[in-house]
Amino acid sequence: MRQKNRYIGLDDILRSIRNNVVKIIPESSSLFKWLSLIGLKINAKKHHAIRTSMVMGVYATQHCNLNCKCCTAYSPIAEKEFLNIDTYKKDMEKLAELTGHKLESFYVTGGEPLLHPRLLEIFSIARDSFPETEIGFMTNGLLLLQMPEIFWESCGKNKIAINLSRYPVKLDIDKIREKANLHDIKFDYVGGSDVPVKSMWKYPFDLEGKQPLSRSFNICTQINRCITMQDGYIYPCNTIAGIKHFNKYFGKNLEVTVNDVLDLHKVKDVKEVYEFLNTPKPFCKYCNRKGVVFGLKYGSSKREISEWV
Repeated sequence: MRQKNRYIGLDDILRSIRNNVVKIIPESSSLFKWLSLIGLKINAKKHHAIRTSMVMGVYATQHCNLNCKCCTAYSPIAEKEFLNIDTYKKDMEKLAELTGHKLESFYVTGGEPLLHPRLLEIFSIARDSFPETEIGFMTNGLLLLQMPEIFWESCGKNKIAINLSRYPVKLDIDKIREKANLHDIKFDYVGGSDVPVKSMWKYPFDLEGKQPLSRSFNICTQINRCITMQDGYIYPCNTIAGIKHFNKYFGKNLEVTVNDVLDLHKVKDVKEVYEFLNTPKPFCKYCNRKGVVFGLKYGSSKREISEWV
């Protein structure tokens, strides 16, 4: 427990530092890039610690009702598709069996999760599988106040937290918070800041796959933080889980091998999962983590490959 609290405290400190740094140092400056790379290394080192529990997520959708450039979920180029409820339920049952019905946290993400027509079933299955786990979903918030009362009741009943990504779009935050408070729903901002996003970061690919695996892995903040379960498999990061959309749209072949994923239903012990998550994967050769571009002005995607390479 002490170890977990220490990690949460470090997260808060790093968020606070970043949220204050961006107020005084231009994101397009070399100093900001240098400080950010240091922050990425510190954050990555924290998430590379030996695991005794895990953060797990699922894509409810990968398409979205926003069109942000450099989207790490590839939403602007993703085809319209929804999480299969039957497959998801079987996966959750297996995951619960392996972990003793306990996770560090579970999140539902996208794209935009509120587009899924059976989202409330996703919430109910998650809570039934993990009665004591912190569960939440990430949203841009545009559809929140259009959701029916049963949605708010379900979030309250199942203790589903709302994690709002604060994009520069018009939202009635006070009204959203009022609805959340009325139903005793935890409400927070992704990244811990209520300041609207003004710029984007680009995490570029090396299409030739020449990046050293250890370097990419060692400064990757998705490790043990963005674990994704999809169609019976565990992916160590959401990049690998969603790369099919990038490949299909641009006609590329950033290959996902059998060594990049773990067949959930063949796992016999949760230790196998932890061992899988704590080693570099062949796909890491495509991730140019040292080439991260900071300070790109927030804007709409033109669906050009330059947004991702």
